[in-house]
Amino acid sequence: MLALRSGAGNATSVDTWPAILTIILFFLSNLAVIFPLRLPIPNNLLRHTRNVLTLVRILPERHRQAPLKPRYIPLNFITVPLISVLLLLAVGVFDKGTVHDGIVGTGGVSPLNIMALFISLAYISISLDATGLLRFLAFWVASKGGSSGCRLFTYLYVFFLICGLIVGNDPVILSGTAFLAYFTRAAGITPPTAWIFSQFAAANMASVVLVSSNPTNLVLSGAFSLSFLSYAAHVVLPFLAAATCVFPVLLFGLFRSPTLVPPHIDVALSPEEVRAALVDPSGAVFGAVLLGITLAVLVGLSTIGVPVWMVTVPPAVVMLLRDVRYDWSRRRLQSPASPVPEHEDGEDLDGHTRGRQIRTTSYELQELESVPPSATGTSTPRSSPTSPKRRRALLPRLQRIRVQLAKTFPTVAHVGARLPVALLPFAFLMFVLVQGLAAQGWVALFARWWAAWVRRTGVLGAVGGMGFLSCLMCNFCGTNIGATILLARVLQIWLSPDAASSSASPPSTVDPRERDGAIYALALGSNFGACTLTFSASLAGLLWRGILRQKGVRVRAREFLLLNLPISGVAMLVGCVVLVGQVYVEHKHA
Repeated sequence: MLALRSGAGNATSVDTWPAILTIILFFLSNLAVIFPLRLPIPNNLLRHTRNVLTLVRILPERHRQAPLKPRYIPLNFITVPLISVLLLLAVGVFDKGTVHDGIVGTGGVSPLNIMALFISLAYISISLDATGLLRFLAFWVASKGGSSGCRLFTYLYVFFLICGLIVGNDPVILSGTAFLAYFTRAAGITPPTAWIFSQFAAANMASVVLVSSNPTNLVLSGAFSLSFLSYAAHVVLPFLAAATCVFPVLLFGLFRSPTLVPPHIDVALSPEEVRAALVDPSGAVFGAVLLGITLAVLVGLSTIGVPVWMVTVPPAVVMLLRDVRYDWSRRRLQSPASPVPEHEDGEDLDGHTRGRQIRTTSYELQELESVPPSATGTSTPRSSPTSPKRRRALLPRLQRIRVQLAKTFPTVAHVGARLPVALLPFAFLMFVLVQGLAAQGWVALFARWWAAWVRRTGVLGAVGGMGFLSCLMCNFCGTNIGATILLARVLQIWLSPDAASSSASPPSTVDPRERDGAIYALALGSNFGACTLTFSASLAGLLWRGILRQKGVRVRAREFLLLNLPISGVAMLVGCVVLVGQVYVEHKHA
């Protein structure tokens, strides 16, 4: 259990200016996730900055005469929380202890450990996807569906559930969304609403089962010292029940129209076409075996207290070295005259090569700039004929190095572009802000409110209340990650002995059914809540929207809300009902 700093679990007053400033900045940081803004930079400032950068030879001389382009300062999910933390440090509200506890962690929660595990598994999963394995399996499943639209819809729904369970929702969103955009276009299914929404729901429901499938699961397992096996055992039945009950809602309710799921689909896929989707067969086998062994070791060692980063970082390094070796061997075999680096046979479903960086709102919620024209050979950097000995500017040299590295190691560059790197500062900043809320007494206040609710409503209120609250807060609390960090701290203080002095019901007397019900209802809500009201309820939702936009498929916010409300409502209702029965059976003598 997370050790509380002085005052974190006591009835600290929240009517002081530090406490009020902290809660205001916390909400502003969350608001920036939902409504990111851009502030234009004045032209005079841009011009002076460009002149200085040209003078110190960072920008080339020709940039001095080039017309100014509008530039903006983003106020988004990284910059606003960062400004908030820096401001609170500057005015003395936060001290170094608050920042230390938010980054390094105390007691059971270790943000560094959590993020190391997540980024390591993310690299393995995305590298495995880059081999074409998920795309190959999707084609194979589609070929087995025959001409029956309902059967194919069912097969793909089950397929995305299984993939999301094993590799998590993000790789399924990355590969499956592009596949469905291509498949529905080839099959003449317009609009592809039924298929893309069923995939999104399946991926987010399935990510609840394994701790490694979602960073929110990692936060919960660390906060409450849950072994990976114990966690999975408590959520697998609610997941199966929810997935089973959501399917008829999709097929016979929301998408019953024959234009959405046609009775007959004529998509003839030859075995050669299916096999062609697998770009790197040996890499697919290697990555699948490595991921399977890593997950098995994680589950086995989670009961004896081995730090999870020690289990996941080495396999990620092995996968990275394998990708480097594969790219280098392909480079040696490639003809020097060929303009395409590698993986010509590994084109994406719409013609993008496997090694190319695509312009998409990826995990980082940023648009990845495409490779400069010099990478494709359409243009070359100009050098001044009048001053051949003059030292070149720094930025063009760095760009050439980056392009050359991307051409030499296209797989590594492709996987690196898709890694959720920007999730790291976002998560650490949210940990720091929530730690600040705890230090100012806000989390203790929320914990007292929660204790009063549970005393009045019992097990049903603990499960239903936390399920509803977590789903709702995913949309308004810095994605499901921010919501999970905050609610996990609330539950920690509710269960902490330090709260006894400020609660009429000491935590030592908390019913184990209420305790387990609240913890695992938070697990269900933080995953199922990704498909509720807004795209920003999860990073996967923003990624999903960005990929669809790139493929020419527009999903409006109103459509997202109206279709996902019944999906998430049924999933949470069924999952919570099963969870209530489960905790009563498990603690029948409590």
